[in-house]
Amino acid sequence: MKNKKIIITISSLVILGIASFATYNFYIKSSNKGSAEENIVANYKGGYVTANQAQIELNKLAVQNPDLKGITFESLNNDQKEIIIKEIVLKEIAYKEAKKERLNKEKDYKQALKLFETELLKQKLFVKITEDAKKEENLKKNYDELVKNLKDKQDIRISYIALKTEKEANSLHKILTKYPNSFVKQAKLKSIDKETAKNGGDLDFIIEDALPKEIALHAKQLEKGEISKAFKLADKWVIIKLEDLRPAKIAKFEDAKQALATSLSQKALQDFISESIQDANISIVVK
Repeated sequence: MKNKKIIITISSLVILGIASFATYNFYIKSSNKGSAEENIVANYKGGYVTANQAQIELNKLAVQNPDLKGITFESLNNDQKEIIIKEIVLKEIAYKEAKKERLNKEKDYKQALKLFETELLKQKLFVKITEDAKKEENLKKNYDELVKNLKDKQDIRISYIALKTEKEANSLHKILTKYPNSFVKQAKLKSIDKETAKNGGDLDFIIEDALPKEIALHAKQLEKGEISKAFKLADKWVIIKLEDLRPAKIAKFEDAKQALATSLSQKALQDFISESIQDANISIVVK
């Protein structure tokens, strides 16, 4: 029954001629995997079809239908393989015939080809930018710079309570001054930051550079266990308690490698996009 469903799906998609741009990215990678002695699965007048071509064609169909995802050409039955092979042969014949008719010289074809080429090359460039950013030497260079920058930094562990008004904050500060051990309880009851309130306001250890400047500044003026006066932070008032300080913890290169690769590749791509748009000096004339 499953094979019957697959053959109907394949037939329908082939008849509709559906393909997606995403499949062409796969095609580029897959077409480079063939060896000099490719596995030929069919011959026809003027050419042959390889297993690699057949798998690429099947992968194109799988983009449009999840039922075909992960299926290999080799696992298809003979009828299903024949459908795939015939579609490949038909495309080759149609391609050659269209060139004979010089349809590739027509304006609309050239425009469509340019659009496709532009999109394809953009995607290939984006892949190259991200892959270059993840090269070992680049990761190591950036890791060494991070280690250097963190040398004299500290991890700060604070608990904090956020309140809506200065009056509320000053009132609570008086209570905490008298009963400092009630900080956790007061955070759970009164902090408007409900996520941290669950933990009694505890933020755990955070590198100082990742904290808002006002919080880092106040924290460094406190002794361990000391509670600050209320101060304004953006649209709220906060009271913090310094739980602990330690030299910034630096992960080993191998442990930080994956996160660093992700961060650097995203940054490289975003930088390229931002700089390109800025350099283009775009002037919108449509209103």
